[in-house]
Amino acid sequence: MKFNILYLLFPAALLACFWIARDFQGQSGNSFFGIAETESRTLNFDHDIAVREIRVQIGSLVKKGDTLAIFTRADLNKSEVERRSEITRTETERASEHAVLEKEKELVAASVRTKTGELKAQIRVLRTEDSLKTAFRKNIYGDLPAAPESKLAAEETSALQKQIADLESEAREEIRLLESRQSALRNVAGSKTAFSRAEIGFIETERGRLLLIAPIDGYVENVFFGPNALIPAHNDLIKINPLTPNRIIGFIHETAEVPFSIGQEVELASAARPGIKSRGTIVGSNPKMSELPLRLRKFIEVHSWGREVYISLPENNGFYISEKITITLPAVQ
Repeated sequence: MKFNILYLLFPAALLACFWIARDFQGQSGNSFFGIAETESRTLNFDHDIAVREIRVQIGSLVKKGDTLAIFTRADLNKSEVERRSEITRTETERASEHAVLEKEKELVAASVRTKTGELKAQIRVLRTEDSLKTAFRKNIYGDLPAAPESKLAAEETSALQKQIADLESEAREEIRLLESRQSALRNVAGSKTAFSRAEIGFIETERGRLLLIAPIDGYVENVFFGPNALIPAHNDLIKINPLTPNRIIGFIHETAEVPFSIGQEVELASAARPGIKSRGTIVGSNPKMSELPLRLRKFIEVHSWGREVYISLPENNGFYISEKITITLPAVQ
């Protein structure tokens, strides 16, 4: 009986097909493959701005916290001028009204001095006349009881002294009211000035935000504006790419059932350098099937499909950009 070599090739072909199928899937029950990728950051502003200075260009390497550009805002400059003008106007009005009230206080004091001076002069006249009359009677009649005229002079003197006291009391009250008005004016002016200064502080804070700061280490992929440009709010300004991968896109073959959940931690290892490992967190997935990239195919001519799974990476992970990564889920207890 003649031996047919096809009897040996057929099982070998079945095993090869099984191996190729597993290689297309690139996964076991709790592991699958992915690619280390970079996710760029595009920076913008939420206000209309003007370019004051550009400190980077396409291809520049930047560190987190570096100043990429400096901008200005015309509305901030206008607002600051208005607030400082309000402070000056408020202080001028306060000083002017304060001076007017000071003059009124001086007039009240001068008026009471004049009136009380006249009353005091009358008192001196009354006392002088009474003294002369008393001395005259004493020289003629000797020691006699006080004459009715002396009692009348005393009463008139007392009445004049009361008028003086009333005038001085009224003057003090008028001056107190004027000083209260001055105090109220100071308080109102102080409140207005404090409010304007607070707004200036807010403007200074907003002006400090006009520095475009690099949020990550990386290189500048694109600069979307030029010197002295006027840029509308929310326009793209600068695009930065990280120098190391910051996420992994994993692919679960369409025929595989890999139980994963959002927020789950996974073990990551370089497919070509198994000693390079890290940990990541599953942050999302795409339920729509997409074609596996060539990097994950053993035979690029054969098309294969799967679901994308997105995994975040720590900053210092040791992987190369576009490197093939083995993703392993925790073992089910």
